[in-house]
Amino acid sequence: MAKISSPPRGLLMLLSIGLLTGLATAPGCGEEAKKSGLFGPWVATAELSYVVTGGNTATSALSFGTSFTRKWTNDTLLFKSYVMKSNATTTTRTARGTETDFEVLEQSITRKVAENYLLAGQYDRRISKKLLGQAGVSWDRNRFAGIDDRLLATLGFGYAWVERSRTQVKTSVGMTYTLRQYVGLDWESFGGMRFSVTAEQKLFESSSFSSIFVLDDNLKDTPDWRFDWANSVTATLSKSLALKVSLRTLYAHQPALQGMPLYDLLGDPTGLTVFVPLKRLDTFLTTSIVINF
Repeated sequence: MAKISSPPRGLLMLLSIGLLTGLATAPGCGEEAKKSGLFGPWVATAELSYVVTGGNTATSALSFGTSFTRKWTNDTLLFKSYVMKSNATTTTRTARGTETDFEVLEQSITRKVAENYLLAGQYDRRISKKLLGQAGVSWDRNRFAGIDDRLLATLGFGYAWVERSRTQVKTSVGMTYTLRQYVGLDWESFGGMRFSVTAEQKLFESSSFSSIFVLDDNLKDTPDWRFDWANSVTATLSKSLALKVSLRTLYAHQPALQGMPLYDLLGDPTGLTVFVPLKRLDTFLTTSIVINF
């Protein structure tokens, strides 16, 4: 199926950034924290992971994430990004010649086996000691899961159930509006609902555990729900460096459809295409170095 042209993505992103910028400059954001660090009042972190194998098989995997946070007395502004790519090289070896005199021919093909992008921003406004007002926008792409582009805006409330020095537990609920384009298909839009849980627990003096669970449901088609669950353990190496092991689980109850060429019982192509659902579950296990600025 031919891909139909999409609406102006630049305009959508500008509107999203404008929403967050307007919220960040609203009354109440005037009291700034004391400037410190490389990025002044912003607290920044970067996570980097890169794995390469060679020899009889060749693979490479890169993941890179950043987060920028700025806090005022009652306001918090967060921007984050994430990129993950993985390539695999398959080498086919054949021998040409006679049984006693031959040469070995090699043909290598490198292909992308995983790719994931995320850009997101969120603004939190403290309404009371426990209650927060929240607004955010995000864009993500995961073509191997059938998602060509997905732009999501959310507006809701959060509640801090536990706020201790070693333990924090927060939940949030809100309404969402999603623009989504599956690979090879046209854009679609729908309203939805989001529920999330964030928990952090300090394990020892230099290590901690965190868990972030986000559930999104499509109110236009309620069986079309999905969740993103990230669990991680972080060990501090120094003031600026830490080692982090994380497991991210992506689940789509109604996964995207993948077009496949149809062959007859004799193995000959029919010229037809059938659509089958992709797998519902994707998992990403990464070990990364965390740099705190």
